[in-house]
Amino acid sequence: MPFITRIHNSKIQLTIIGLIAALMGIGQNGLLVSLPFLVSHSAFSLPTWSIVIAIGSFLFLPAAPFWGRYSDKKGPRKVVLQALCGMSISFLLLLSFAFLSGHYPTETHYWLIGLVLARIIYGCTVAGMVPASQHWAILICGEKNRLKAITSVSIGLSLGRLLGPVLSIILLKLGPFSPLAMMVVFPFLALLIAAFLPNPKIIEKPISSTAHSFIPNLNLVPYLLTGLSLCLTIALLQYSFSPLIKSITQWDTNKISDAIGLLLTISAAVTLTTQIAVVKKKKLKLLVMYQLGSLLLLAGFLCFLIGNIWATAIAMAISACGAALLVPAYTSKATAMDPYNPGIVAGYISMSHTLGYGIASLLAYTSTLSPIYPIYICILFSSVIMAIAFMKPQIAEIVEMKK
Repeated sequence: MPFITRIHNSKIQLTIIGLIAALMGIGQNGLLVSLPFLVSHSAFSLPTWSIVIAIGSFLFLPAAPFWGRYSDKKGPRKVVLQALCGMSISFLLLLSFAFLSGHYPTETHYWLIGLVLARIIYGCTVAGMVPASQHWAILICGEKNRLKAITSVSIGLSLGRLLGPVLSIILLKLGPFSPLAMMVVFPFLALLIAAFLPNPKIIEKPISSTAHSFIPNLNLVPYLLTGLSLCLTIALLQYSFSPLIKSITQWDTNKISDAIGLLLTISAAVTLTTQIAVVKKKKLKLLVMYQLGSLLLLAGFLCFLIGNIWATAIAMAISACGAALLVPAYTSKATAMDPYNPGIVAGYISMSHTLGYGIASLLAYTSTLSPIYPIYICILFSSVIMAIAFMKPQIAEIVEMKK
């Protein structure tokens, strides 16, 4: 049983958990690249697909804190395994009903119900993957290496976001539904591997620390607001890519699609590089990461105002670097607020991320008024992040003095 012996190695466990988290990035960005092909080869329009996808995303709001709390009580292993199972099943249903709708368009209402069911399964199960993965990584690395644990999961997500568009573009040459088939197979294989991982030892906690309401502690609000604002700006930027690039270049749809893929790749590559070269090697303190990340994010969005395609690529790189510093910084600070329950805190953060994505989808219409309006909104919310990053230490100091 040499394989099982190797699987007990903490470094290998951490690598596997990071790769499991990568599936989230592969699925999200891969679906984004596949969307135009799904629209053209199924019976459903882009608005319908957007609503179907949003259903799964919004279910993260109640499901992420639930699975985070469950992870704290029962351990993260079960949560990760059910998330992988749910991911594979949901993409299988998505693939099946999208394929059927293209070949039997007269039964559209049945196929639409099937797609909605697929996204409900996704939202109710996969919501626990990132909170539980972060919890699992923290248990493996230990409380003193919290940043290392969270960074390992963040690197996995970034790697997935980098590979997602590339793999989807390659697989789309084989067929319009190939990326969906990939997301059926990958989680299933990950499930088989993760089944060999042992249960991590759960942190002993005081009885009082196990009680949690659905509403998060007020001390977490600045970090949750940071997560919400960050995901809002990133998602809104992605929604507005097409009109923004068209207003700058007047390119046709194919060129714009290629440009979007390139920008997403630049973002993922810069994020991954920053996390490996700076965050993982602990080049900066958490507060410095928080503050520098907020400055770079704002600077990146300001660069989008230049109105040049090369400046857009540079802006994407700068904002991605800022986001790469921000995520592990505020996640580490938030989970440190309740060290005995990292799962529920990670669940709250995941919930704030989902809220950010949801609000961004509502604000996406502003790009129809003017392609530059979403950038102004991104600048506004990145300014909020910067204000929190620089004011939080002073607020904490005042609270301590009052105590």
